[in-house]
Amino acid sequence: MSTAETIDLMDLEPFTAGTDHALFARLRDEDPLHWNAEPDGPGFWSVTRYEDVKAVAANHEDFTVTEGTQIASRRAEGEAARSIHHVDPPEHSKLRGIVTPHIRPTKIKGLEADIIRVVDELLDTAIAAGEVDFVATVAAQLPLVMIGRLLGAPLADCPNLLRWTNQMASEDPDYSEGPETAVRARDEVFDYFRQLEKLRQQCPADDLVSVLVVAELDGAPLSRGYLDAYYLIMMVAGNETTRNLLSGGVAVLAEQPRWWEVMREDPATIRLVVEEMLRWVTPVLCMRRTATRDIEMHGKTIKAGDKVVMWFSSANRDDRKFDDADVFIGDRRPNEHLGFGWGAHACLGAQLARMEARVFFTRVIERGLEINVMDPPRRLQSNFFRGIKTLPVTIRESK
Repeated sequence: MSTAETIDLMDLEPFTAGTDHALFARLRDEDPLHWNAEPDGPGFWSVTRYEDVKAVAANHEDFTVTEGTQIASRRAEGEAARSIHHVDPPEHSKLRGIVTPHIRPTKIKGLEADIIRVVDELLDTAIAAGEVDFVATVAAQLPLVMIGRLLGAPLADCPNLLRWTNQMASEDPDYSEGPETAVRARDEVFDYFRQLEKLRQQCPADDLVSVLVVAELDGAPLSRGYLDAYYLIMMVAGNETTRNLLSGGVAVLAEQPRWWEVMREDPATIRLVVEEMLRWVTPVLCMRRTATRDIEMHGKTIKAGDKVVMWFSSANRDDRKFDDADVFIGDRRPNEHLGFGWGAHACLGAQLARMEARVFFTRVIERGLEINVMDPPRRLQSNFFRGIKTLPVTIRESK
């Protein structure tokens, strides 16, 4: 047995310490289809090379999402109707198509002025406060306000949305007392959006709750389960990706400050730097599928019913795909990263997350500000999200 075969990706310590990339490098080279035991489950296969991850993500016939997308055998929405996250095409395509027209690029472009306003308000608050936690003050707030607006949640309710997101997205002890915390938060989310539904049925607005309460699937209104699941997945996914991208992006720029200067000298490079942040950070580390038949890969047999985990974070550091994969190159071109996943289940809110990040760094540059990281980040204890819990910074005018 090679030493790589003993690597345990259920051990959260390397993820918390930010040293997991060294483990994935060994897996890509020595054990590209890696079997991992589970303390409370049957175990799972890991695919870690770029082309393997893409192949699994694109093949819903052999690798289904219906049994879950996280390593643990559970679904965030519970055991009622599956969310858009947990159905394969063609049902997935129909469900996705309900909201796609409302988050298409032209629609998201129409939110730019609002995003600028929110970013400026957050920057003003941070500047006035002196040293702040970037995560709590900026990175968590921007996507929260914007996804709240898209869904139709009043601004005053955003703190609850953030709490529920934290409790459902991670078992980190700072947010969770165990699985029962996530279940309780899920039920509170369902109750909240059911009340919001009643308001939108009486008085429709330009938001996704108004869209969903009148939407149909195969000629029938969306079931209670489908509605609950849709709200849940949009709220969690809409918050986590941008929060982790912004906080991880600021953290890496503290280590690679020359890219601040590049963006100041040529703001057109901001778009490229954000794409490299997506590759480098990979806000969602992995997604799981379940094999529907026996499949041979790298000289091993994945059995029907086995869990297969695609590690996007590993694929994004694969030197078979990326030159100098372990170097942050802000103007990297091409940059065909998998920061938003791949295939039918690629991130629905990718364009919104990109715009939020681009606007944020653009406004920092346009306002002549500098962000100084005061202490190392405290990372989330998770092998699912690449999250930062706290990142102390000062934001002030450049000297």
